[in-house]
Amino acid sequence: MWTVKTPGGGAGITLRTFGRSHRGLKRPNNEDAYLMRPVAGDGYLVAVADGVGGGPAGQEASRMALETLDDAVGLEIRDIARLASAVSAANRRIHESGQRDDALNGMGTTLTSAVIFPNRLLVAHVGDSRAYHLLDDHLVRLTVDHSLAAEMERAGGLTPEEAEHHPNKNVLTRVIGPFDRVRIDVAEQAWDGSGRLLLCTDGLTAVLSDDDIFLASQSLSGYALIDRLIQTALERGGPDNITVVLVESEAGDGHGG
Repeated sequence: MWTVKTPGGGAGITLRTFGRSHRGLKRPNNEDAYLMRPVAGDGYLVAVADGVGGGPAGQEASRMALETLDDAVGLEIRDIARLASAVSAANRRIHESGQRDDALNGMGTTLTSAVIFPNRLLVAHVGDSRAYHLLDDHLVRLTVDHSLAAEMERAGGLTPEEAEHHPNKNVLTRVIGPFDRVRIDVAEQAWDGSGRLLLCTDGLTAVLSDDDIFLASQSLSGYALIDRLIQTALERGGPDNITVVLVESEAGDGHGG
């Protein structure tokens, strides 16, 4: 867990990050990865990646994506363009690596990344991992899934219920790595310290609904919330790798543990 204490406004704001990844119950290895570390301006860089391609290729893609993102963002990030550029750099590196090595050809990964400051949030996203804003009385999904079923739902061809159970639910329409260029969803918004930021891979959302996530967030926080979400996913079969990253903020003189 990382903690950053932000001066300002008297008591100040404390940001804390929490993250865990679990192999699940059906997969032979864990192709997920996550990243969380401080940046200048009292913020954090956080990200989750879910490798595509199976076995070593998927693991290598998610690892490489976060390593490249980490290096390209650096410590001094001020705008969404820097984050988007870092995601593009991850795409180029994975694509070029796949072109050079037949064993890794076609490898890819989802990548959902964010830089959160006490007063601002930047998000850059490709794939079907997700980012959520958890508030006291509701949950806001900050990303859209880049999957065939989700695209059909947005076009009006499927209801949300049909999309949830569609056989092409897990067929991705955008992913980091297979092609030399990728279209990145980006967003920038104010962040006033209310609520929490949660990033997760589809190993969680394949078996837990948004309502399930929100309900758990009503009574739990920190690692207790992450552990409850992962345990519930495992109780529902744990069909995929599960990764959750959480950022919480609080006023006052909190200290990390």
